Amino acid sequence: MSIVIESVTLDGIKSYGEKTTVDLGEGVTAILGDNGAGKSTIQEAVGYALFDSHPFSKQDRLVREGESSGEIGVTFTNRTSGAQYTVRRWAGRSKYEVLDGSGDNLSLDGTSEIKGWLCKQLGVDEPDDLSEVWERSVGVAQTDFLADFTKTETERIDTFDPLFDIERYREAYKSLGGLDEEFDGDIQDHRDEIIGLDAKLEELPDVEERVEEHEATIAELADEIEALRGTIEELDSERERLEGIEDDLDDAEQELATLEETKIPAQEESLETAKEHRDEARTAGETLAAVREEYERHESAQERLDELEERRAERDEIDDERTDLGGEIDLLKHRVADAREDLSAAEAARERVRELEPEKERYEALQEEVSQLEDDAERRDELVDELGDVDDDIEELRAEATALESSIEEAEAQREEAETLAARQDERQDLLAERKALQAEREELREQNEELRAIEIGGESAVSCPTCDQPVTADHRESVVERNHERIEALTEERLPAIEEEIAAVEERIEAAREAKEATDRIPQLEREHESIEEEIADLVAEKSEYEDERDELEGRLDELPDKREAVAELDGVAEQYHTAKATIESADGIEATLREARSDLGERLVAYRELDDELDEFDGLDREIETTKETIAATEEAHRTYIQHEPVAESLDERQAAVDEEGEALARLRAERKAVEERVAELDESFDAARLNEVEEKLSERRTTRAKREQQREDREEDLADARERLDELEAKRERKAALEAEMTELERDREFARWARDSLQQGAEDLRDLTTSEIGDRANDIYQALRAAPTETLVWDRTYNLRVRVRGQNKPFDTLSGGEKMAAALSVRLAILERLAAVGMAFLDEPTANLDEHKKRNLVDQLEEFDRLNQLLVVSHDRTFESMTERAIELEKDEDREMTRVVSD
Repeated sequence: MSIVIESVTLDGIKSYGEKTTVDLGEGVTAILGDNGAGKSTIQEAVGYALFDSHPFSKQDRLVREGESSGEIGVTFTNRTSGAQYTVRRWAGRSKYEVLDGSGDNLSLDGTSEIKGWLCKQLGVDEPDDLSEVWERSVGVAQTDFLADFTKTETERIDTFDPLFDIERYREAYKSLGGLDEEFDGDIQDHRDEIIGLDAKLEELPDVEERVEEHEATIAELADEIEALRGTIEELDSERERLEGIEDDLDDAEQELATLEETKIPAQEESLETAKEHRDEARTAGETLAAVREEYERHESAQERLDELEERRAERDEIDDERTDLGGEIDLLKHRVADAREDLSAAEAARERVRELEPEKERYEALQEEVSQLEDDAERRDELVDELGDVDDDIEELRAEATALESSIEEAEAQREEAETLAARQDERQDLLAERKALQAEREELREQNEELRAIEIGGESAVSCPTCDQPVTADHRESVVERNHERIEALTEERLPAIEEEIAAVEERIEAAREAKEATDRIPQLEREHESIEEEIADLVAEKSEYEDERDELEGRLDELPDKREAVAELDGVAEQYHTAKATIESADGIEATLREARSDLGERLVAYRELDDELDEFDGLDREIETTKETIAATEEAHRTYIQHEPVAESLDERQAAVDEEGEALARLRAERKAVEERVAELDESFDAARLNEVEEKLSERRTTRAKREQQREDREEDLADARERLDELEAKRERKAALEAEMTELERDREFARWARDSLQQGAEDLRDLTTSEIGDRANDIYQALRAAPTETLVWDRTYNLRVRVRGQNKPFDTLSGGEKMAAALSVRLAILERLAAVGMAFLDEPTANLDEHKKRNLVDQLEEFDRLNQLLVVSHDRTFESMTERAIELEKDEDREMTRVVSD
């Protein structure tokens, strides 16, 4: 897989305060600008969006100061499929998405799925490898470009082994460590357990013999128990037959006793009771005939009383209605009298209103004028307070303006100091790089001395010197060790302490310059604040003048207020009298109509009252007739009660006669049943043999006792058999366990031998792979180096420990002793060779690759970059504007210092 980045869009990322799109393309593109212009931010943004890598402790360090989050968009084309995608990722927010060429969101759930998708697009094996590919190959940071080659041997191996997957061999080798001891322990454990099982299996033959003996005894007992079971079943059958006859005889005798002692006497008693009930019904019929005439008179009188009670209720209702009507007539008479009085009062009120009208109107006009003047007085007081507040505000703002003028003058005085910040930061960076290089040099010299001391010398050694590749002799070793020791002492005691002091001094100067720059950066803001305050003061002065004019006008009008208040006091009460009379007139509206209506209603109710008197005359004599009817009901009450009491009994005569007949028939059936039972008892008594039943029961008891003994004996033998079989199963399981352990031990011995072989192979594989990798990349890096330097006599060597040096006419020059230009050329050559071998991505960034290169070597570098067939796109980040004329494409960035924003100047 390989890609080409088409564009990078930044919004709210570091110095990119506004949405900015930087268009890129195939081939070599130079991204140019001064320090701090935002060049490296483009590289950092691509690393964060596509490779999940950034150079900060927290990703929110990418966000522009003052913003809560920032957005990165990287649009690229997959050269294999031709598809275009845009990866959008936010710093300061957990939002990550991928859009296709149509702008539609791909269905990728979360960061892990997006990283997996990016691996397929970029040709990277695992999501965890993305950051490693970026930081060590595709987007190496400027600080690591040279520093990786100044590290100790162990640090170099830890840096480059993961890049070539050699780290996996080392990790696998370490993971197999200690397996020998584990396998030996497991095998010994198996052997000890097998010995223990052999001792326990010695009793196996005896247990097998006991199982066979118990099985034979149990079979004999089973045959005897089966024979007893047959005999017992025959005896059981005969005993059940005889007991059945005995039970039937007992039942028949019991049934006969029940008939003679209980059922027949009870039925005879029931028949007598039925006859008594029938005679009682006949007597009740005779009583009904004697009182029937009195009963009928009582029923007739009761019906007449109900009718009379209804008429009395009707009369009472009419009487209540007449009483209510009388009350209404009294109320209407009062209403007529009140209406006449109200008409007289209304006429007097109209006359009073006509007298008060002029004075009332003058009073209301004066009140309105006084109210307006009182509002003016309140407004005047408010203006006095507001004028005091405005004076205070003007005084405060003038003090603030004076303070701002002082701050601006102090900041202007620091401008010259602030302009030194970039130069001092570069000075610190150079000192840090020099310190790191010297520390690496010191460590390399110590390792060389240790390696030289470890060489055994006899005559002329066949071992080459690690510093110059010459054969090592005793004199040569002592000379080199002494020279290295002197250099180490000089670095430790002189140059490194001096650099530390210089760094501390530069740090202090940087801090002072940073504080000065922060002060000068605030000058535009302070000036804007000062201008804003002056505008506020002018507005407040104008506002104060308006308030004073309004106050003077109000004070002129307020001179009339005392006279008008006195006039209002003189007329106090006129309005109240006027409104009282007016209310009396308004309340009298409609009284004449009310009077006419009340008189009409009074006449109607007097007519209705007389009609109700006539209706009540029709009910004369009603109470006397009710009393007579009640007397008749009382006289016939006894006869009526007697009739009601005996009527149900008399009506049941036919039913009670039927009951007498039914009870007589039931008694006859019971007597016939008694005769049949007596005959059956005689037959059963003749067929039952009590002596035979006793004999059968004795034999049955004897056979059951014998069978119980044999069954107990069989249960005992079965328990013995179960114990023996359980023990046999345990021994069989131990025999199987022994066989399994023997097989496992054989397998463990084979696995132990394989692990030993695998660990040895991994160790050798890592060494062989590192030899092959550094050899191939070193050869290609040497070709690039010689082309860059235009010096075929210089050979670049990158050995199996990733140690980088230059050999000139047989003499080795360690990396830390090279000049600045030689170091950059050497490191750049190796980086480019690594990209050719590993960068399936098809693109890469180079951050300031021309540092310390002269014009001719810069041209050579560009030629080399343009000849890279395996890189579709190479992005060179530099402040060196000579690239603009050398590369296919150049993009220039500039930072607006006032707004702290980056913009694209040319493309």
